[in-house]
Amino acid sequence: MCEPRATRTVDVTNREGIHLRAATLIAKLVRRFDSKVSVIKGAERLDVTDVLQITSLGTKPGEQLSFEAVGCDAEEVLDAVAELVSGNFGESQETEGAENPQ
Repeated sequence: MCEPRATRTVDVTNREGIHLRAATLIAKLVRRFDSKVSVIKGAERLDVTDVLQITSLGTKPGEQLSFEAVGCDAEEVLDAVAELVSGNFGESQETEGAENPQ
């Protein structure tokens, strides 16, 4: 039985924080792996495959989240989650109301 454990802390830089779409992307990504993954914020530890639990954390830009994975692909799933979060969930980070050059 394979039970490696890994932990990763990520900075949330997405201007909207962890909203419903971002939480859905995290949950879908994690479900592709075999490891059990939890997200930790303060004293709360939640199942990362549950979108509503992720959004209930109310994570804002500039905050940190820790992810813990247990299983044979623990490092791989955390690498994927860290890449997703650091890539701002594929969302543009342009500021709203920016002037359009004409």
